[in-house]
Amino acid sequence: MLSRERVQQLCKKSLESIPLGLKDEEWQNGIDFYKYMFTNHPDLRVYFKGAENYTAEDVQKSERFKKQGTRILLAQFICANTYSDPVAFEAFARETTDRHRIYKMDPALWHAFWTVFVNYLCTKTTVDEETKQAWAQLGKDFGDECLAHLKRTGRAY
Repeated sequence: MLSRERVQQLCKKSLESIPLGLKDEEWQNGIDFYKYMFTNHPDLRVYFKGAENYTAEDVQKSERFKKQGTRILLAQFICANTYSDPVAFEAFARETTDRHRIYKMDPALWHAFWTVFVNYLCTKTTVDEETKQAWAQLGKDFGDECLAHLKRTGRAY
């Protein structure tokens, strides 16, 4: 198991390949995540009302996924940047869980998402084994807190 500081360092470094910002190529990073997900994990489209049949080309043209792409990448930056502060990291996990409760997501997705994300990241940069381990550890801790929060609040579904 890696230290929280090492996980944070590795995850933050890997995110340098998908910067956030206002330039078209930075917006494209988030769009590309959804293009990757919709192409490689079409079963997850059900969580995007009105986009259940979207192709990668539809995602590319969608203002919705331009905005959503930035939000999902921002969440990864927040996770990586707060990981060495368990109080903030776990609070963000709980807040994320609360924002997603209306979608009645399969609880397994709180852990499974991270594999999808790392596989997407591998399309943008070389991700070594230690960095994959760091993301897996971060993702497990995030997912564990999400599931614990659902249980504590009586919303385990």
